[in-house]
Amino acid sequence: MSSYPVFRSLGIPVFIWTNKPSNAFKLTRNLVCASSRRFSIFFAVTCFFAFHISAYSQSTIFPSSSTPSLIDSNDAKPVELGLKFKSDASGVITGIRFYKAAKNTGTHVAHLWSTSGTLLGSATFTSESASGWQQVNFAQPISVSANTIYIASYFAPVGHYSANTSYFSRRSADNAPLHAPADGSSGPNGVYYYSSNPRSGGFPTNGYQAANYWVDVVFQTAQAPPASGTPQLTTATSLSFGNVAANSTSVRSIALTSSGTAPLTVKSATVSGTGFSLVAGSFPTTLTPNQSLTLQVQFTPASAKSMTGTLVVISNSARSPTTTVALSGTGTVANSQLTLSATQLNFGSVAVNSTAAQTLTLTSSGTSPVTVSSASIQGSGFSLIGGSFPVTLNPQQSTALQIQFKPTAAGAITGTLAISSNASSSPVSVSLNGTGAGTQREIDLTWDAPANGSTSIAGYNIYRSVAGGAFQRLNSSVVTQVSYADKTVASGTTYNFYVKSVDQNKVESVASNQVVLKVP
Repeated sequence: MSSYPVFRSLGIPVFIWTNKPSNAFKLTRNLVCASSRRFSIFFAVTCFFAFHISAYSQSTIFPSSSTPSLIDSNDAKPVELGLKFKSDASGVITGIRFYKAAKNTGTHVAHLWSTSGTLLGSATFTSESASGWQQVNFAQPISVSANTIYIASYFAPVGHYSANTSYFSRRSADNAPLHAPADGSSGPNGVYYYSSNPRSGGFPTNGYQAANYWVDVVFQTAQAPPASGTPQLTTATSLSFGNVAANSTSVRSIALTSSGTAPLTVKSATVSGTGFSLVAGSFPTTLTPNQSLTLQVQFTPASAKSMTGTLVVISNSARSPTTTVALSGTGTVANSQLTLSATQLNFGSVAVNSTAAQTLTLTSSGTSPVTVSSASIQGSGFSLIGGSFPVTLNPQQSTALQIQFKPTAAGAITGTLAISSNASSSPVSVSLNGTGAGTQREIDLTWDAPANGSTSIAGYNIYRSVAGGAFQRLNSSVVTQVSYADKTVASGTTYNFYVKSVDQNKVESVASNQVVLKVP
């Protein structure tokens, strides 16, 4: 915008605007006044207005038409619920939004955090509606840097938050320049923190089933003022998906770059061709020079054959307002194969009520992705302690299962691990075996030899009664020592013992005194 001084009589500058500001601009006015004694007859005070013009674009990740699949979680505990996000460009966060269920009442407080847990700002929601999207603006916008993860959250003092489980599983939420990364790429997303204080929340770091708790940000980036120059769009002329198994999906990214000297406005992008679709990209979008926008195109062939399509981008590019990208891909016959690292797991000898664990690796060994739908175990003492299903493995990708053995009794134990998938060899089985090792119990007996007499002692016989039953001799041959170890006892049982000496003619003496012992 430009202005020209056209009248300077009496020292008063007067400006005439050569073009009228657009409604897309925000006008802020500074009133500057200076008193003048010289011209006090005509004006007590002379004033002029200085206008500062700035343009802003405002973005959110989720449109206001979006609604959660689970409006009310029915979880009534105080909880802080959050979303990890980043922006392609630096700018400011002016506010935070969340989707409200009717029972999600009380005072809600918004927070903006760094990933290290530093609180960057907070604001209290007011004038909320009974349900639906709620928004609060910060007293001062909070600056954020490009391509840096932040966490936006709000505190729900009585719970009843909204949620979509598995929302961020293997996918992100994108509305350029804003992106909420997929679960696992920057830790869990969404995140939560259960609070013991019903009046305040805290830094949310926990994740559960890649759930979306429907928290959003209001982002604003200052755009460059209209400038002279030429907008240009640069992108690839073709996008190939290669071989993709029939009825499976492959996603490729393509960048649209503003390569001119003026802002580029991408008005729309459409995809045609059987099996091809656009899965990420929001329009219209304005890109400053050297800024890029990433589109995601999906190819899902329904049969085994070569397919072609086109991506058509409409923009204000001076080179050509219509840019066409050729799409190609080949559907192939699905070849899903699953290979196991072992067909048998031997846990060896494990003490009763102790645990041992082993790892089994599953590998997608075919040319198409394999989906492992379930794994189940039969056999006492065996259990699956690591691994979640269903899980899809791309070719040469692996996942690990943890199997535990905890015997509750002594003896050999066997079991079976059954794994189901869409592989041609499904289901497959793994043999499990191990031995429960019991604790050895023993009673050690000792006695005094009889005083020397006229009869020579050849040895001794040991007699035992079990739980008050009849006495039976334990030793098969005469014991020549004055001690004996009984290793045939069991826990919790009471035993009575006595000893008789034996002379050279195998004649026994009278019985010794009895001892009574109970094995713990």
